[in-house]
Amino acid sequence: MRNKLWDELMQCKHNHHYCLFILERKKNISKIFTITVLAFSGAGGVMGWSVWKGLPLIACIIIAILQLLKLLESQLVPTDKEIEKLSKVISFYVDYFNKLEQLWYDYDNKRITEAKAQTRFYAIKNSEKEINDVVNEVVKKKIHKKSYDKAAIETTNYVSRTFNN
Repeated sequence: MRNKLWDELMQCKHNHHYCLFILERKKNISKIFTITVLAFSGAGGVMGWSVWKGLPLIACIIIAILQLLKLLESQLVPTDKEIEKLSKVISFYVDYFNKLEQLWYDYDNKRITEAKAQTRFYAIKNSEKEINDVVNEVVKKKIHKKSYDKAAIETTNYVSRTFNN
C-alpha cells in the first residue's frame, strides 16, 4: 500500500506541474496568435504601411494566409473554453494531491492502519473518474515533451524539498 500511495502522490504532482506548463504554453500561443493577427490586419496594422504599395502581390499573399489562419484558428489555437477546462483540471489536481498527501502522512506516521489507508486511498482514487474525460480532452491529446520533462524536474525538486528533509 505504501508504494502504491507514494506512486500515486508523485504521479499526481507530476500531472499538476505538467498541466501548469501546458496551460502557460496554450495561453502564450493564444496571445501570440492574437497579436500577430491584429498586427497584420486592418489599416492600423503592419499591412497599412506604405511599403506594401509597391509589393501588392506579397501583401495579398500575407492577407490570404492570415485569412486562412483565422479560419483554422479553432484547430491551431486553444479556445477560452479549453483553457478554462485546463484550469479546472489543475484545481482538481491541487485538491487531489492534498487529500493524498494527508493520507500519506497519516499512514506514514502510523495514525491509521493499512486497511483504513487502503479504504481511504480508493475513495480518493475514485474521485479521479469525474475529471478523466476532461484530462483526456485537453491534456492528453499529444504529450508535449519539453513540458513533460520540465514537470518531471519540478516534481523531483518538490519531493526533495518536501519529503527528504
